Amino acid sequence: TPTLQKKDSCRLYKVSQLRSSDPGSSGRQFCRKTVSAEAEQEDIEVQYLNGSSADGCMHPCGAGSVPMGNVEFSIGAGAGIEYEVSADMCLGNCATVKAGLLQTVSCSAVLPGSKKVSKVGNAKLCCVTEVCPSTTTTTNTSAIGENFTCEDGQGPAFASYRHTGNNSFEACAALCDQDSECKSFDFTEANSSHPELLSLTPTLQKKDSCRLYKVSQLRSSDPGSSGRQFCRCRWLHAPLRRWVC
Repeated sequence: TPTLQKKDSCRLYKVSQLRSSDPGSSGRQFCRKTVSAEAEQEDIEVQYLNGSSADGCMHPCGAGSVPMGNVEFSIGAGAGIEYEVSADMCLGNCATVKAGLLQTVSCSAVLPGSKKVSKVGNAKLCCVTEVCPSTTTTTNTSAIGENFTCEDGQGPAFASYRHTGNNSFEACAALCDQDSECKSFDFTEANSSHPELLSLTPTLQKKDSCRLYKVSQLRSSDPGSSGRQFCRCRWLHAPLRRWVC
């Protein structure tokens, strides 16, 4: 309905930014919605994990998941998560934040020094990351080296269920060792990645230096251009492990 006199005394916006403080010739005023402090607090749920006031590692080095109530947070997973599990890092103080309908809040505001390490739905896990004690790392590395046997090659095509940027035997082996479903892995010391478009968080550079498998079959003895090694469990029965190969 073309017209030369479209009325616009009142104009609505989907954003809250002020363009200019100049009221113009018609003397306009700009108004935005406000939310009371009480409403903000009710709109956001924050829950701290047990021991969140202590320093140091509160979870095992390289832990792949953290349970919180009925929710199991997979570390390094979820929309917008950049943090990656590493065998020489652990999670210290943690808190969960459930975003409300009106707003959300940053991890640093809830738990100073923390970062977003996982997200499930509208809930995110904020944790302070800590460097694992060198004595613990050395002991784990020695024990892990006895649990796997490695050779040049790669795991079955399209069978890996987890990829990370951990590009050393020790780091990748630690991830597999702590995962009850992992039976084998392959890794490269190169910074390897691949496109992952059919995902909740599409990316052209999904890191995959370390790949975990639920099977122990070797696909090929060809290490490929990145020089991969394929490692599987050495022992039939390992009393100190949570799974049997």
